[in-house]
Amino acid sequence: MSLLVSGAIWIGTAQVYVMNWEGGGEHPYRTDFELIYHEASPTEVRDARGTLVGHRIRLIPERIALKVQHEVVGLLNCVGTGEEVVRSAAEGAIVIPVRGQQVRGTDDRPIPSFGAYQVVLPRAYAAYACGENQRNKGDRRAGIGRGLFYADVEFGDRGARSLDSDGDRMHGAYEYQRERSADGSIQHLVRKEIHVKWDLRRVASSR
Repeated sequence: MSLLVSGAIWIGTAQVYVMNWEGGGEHPYRTDFELIYHEASPTEVRDARGTLVGHRIRLIPERIALKVQHEVVGLLNCVGTGEEVVRSAAEGAIVIPVRGQQVRGTDDRPIPSFGAYQVVLPRAYAAYACGENQRNKGDRRAGIGRGLFYADVEFGDRGARSLDSDGDRMHGAYEYQRERSADGSIQHLVRKEIHVKWDLRRVASSR
């Protein structure tokens, strides 16, 4: 990545798909994102001795649009859809080590040499109820990457995410399963299968 390109933006898409199994039936929930971030000016990252070890770039949300489609099958049968442009999405970040230097993340692990990124997808899950545009108030977010800042997310990535070797693409996917019970009983057990994927590319701003 060239730190000299001013006003670059990142454009791409992401998707969060959650399949729920619970006592009342099953509940697939999908959120598709259109994402645009613009880069702020790089700031220096220095170690405890004051040595320059990297640069940090804020990713400021310019447009975060989402579309939701979900269904409940079981005791209650319904379909829900919704779409919105999120006005208060969290910033992301990129950290790029200086060649030959090491930058450690918030988990004390080294940042990949090509540079790492972290993004938070807002309202990724349970943002809409059954019906059309029946908006819920909560903000259950999904994380992409980790180690650059602390993020409160419903679904979190397992490690740092590296930029590609040219520094102009963020892409990847993760999935996992989890189980929870509100009272510890099998009757109230909820199982989730979570899939998160994304693909963003860096382009020069046309401004």
